[in-house]
Amino acid sequence: MSAAKPSYWPERVFVTQDALEDALSERVLSRLGDVEVKVLDSRADPVTETKFGSALEGDAARFDLGKRTLLLTRHEGGWMERCPAGGSGNLVCCNLWTVNPGEGCPLDCSYCYLQSYLKRNPSLKLFTNVSDMLTAIERGVSAEPSRLFRIGTGETIDSLVWDPLTDLSSELVPLFGRLPNALLELKTKTALVDQLVDLRHEHKGRTVVSWSLNARAVTEREELWTAPLAQRIAAAARCVEAGYRVGFHFDPLIDFSGWQEAYSAVVDQIFEAVPASSIAWISLGTLRYKREMQQVMRERFPESQVSLGEQQLGTDNKMRYCQPMRLRLLRFMWDRLKKESRDLPVYMCMEGSSSWRAVSGTASSEDGSLVEIISRKGRLEDQAAEGVFLQ
Repeated sequence: MSAAKPSYWPERVFVTQDALEDALSERVLSRLGDVEVKVLDSRADPVTETKFGSALEGDAARFDLGKRTLLLTRHEGGWMERCPAGGSGNLVCCNLWTVNPGEGCPLDCSYCYLQSYLKRNPSLKLFTNVSDMLTAIERGVSAEPSRLFRIGTGETIDSLVWDPLTDLSSELVPLFGRLPNALLELKTKTALVDQLVDLRHEHKGRTVVSWSLNARAVTEREELWTAPLAQRIAAAARCVEAGYRVGFHFDPLIDFSGWQEAYSAVVDQIFEAVPASSIAWISLGTLRYKREMQQVMRERFPESQVSLGEQQLGTDNKMRYCQPMRLRLLRFMWDRLKKESRDLPVYMCMEGSSSWRAVSGTASSEDGSLVEIISRKGRLEDQAAEGVFLQ
């Protein structure tokens, strides 16, 4: 772990009484060093449910404070869930399960959906009952040995941003290395892969490390505290050298002057560093956000142009580009990626079957490269039938 303290580390920490003696709490507090710590009797969010944030007005101010506040607490309820975004309405589902070891992200992207999703609970959270999480994963996966579980930890938290404090990867990666019917995806905008490299002999091909990428101009302008684009791709190359497969997520694709050249340059960077054979999947999605988040975005990021483009309200209450613009973005990136390798597994996030046909010329269920990702039943026999299986 670097001696330099990252700029996004919390300024204050709250710990619930029942989490005080958990190993994760002790580890995090010891590594944070000199930081203000307060103990809570309940699981109340410090910003919105205690006197700490009571003087603040407006979602933007509360979210800003939440970005600097960490709550260590125990998670109650289920751990494994189907991705809440997948398969809703007529959208094509990518067969992802989610496990959230915490909530909230200290990185700060102007377009991040957490600004609306977590507006009532804006404090950063780490769940300290890690052994319960690991047990739940193992039991859930083992209960259905014929099902392939693709499980991601990056839904409401960056999978690696807290690794220097938690060592969570050192517990998750070996676990999935022992599970014959599960695949772990660690999704990040950091370059914090030292622990993963050290686990090169324990992942057994059951962990995919993936990066959210964007055009360099977007990364520099809209993604505060994240690793620079070149560092993310270099980290991916390090993981490939350690035997991992990697993934990339171009989501959200954003319309701006010169976007074609900018996104094409990122594709060039990827394939200069990483062979196509080591890429597990690449996803594509266009800008979208809840209508009520627009004001928060403009208050928190007054210089951002993201919310000013030609957008319309969809039936899901999300602002999106009009369909012709969405399809231009998606089709350009689809074709550009497939130019590198026709067999590259590329899929679209939060798009319907009509978009699939318009962009790829076929239905998602007819694309053999996507069997591992979009298997309707997620059955291991589906993998064997198509000659696709975890290596």
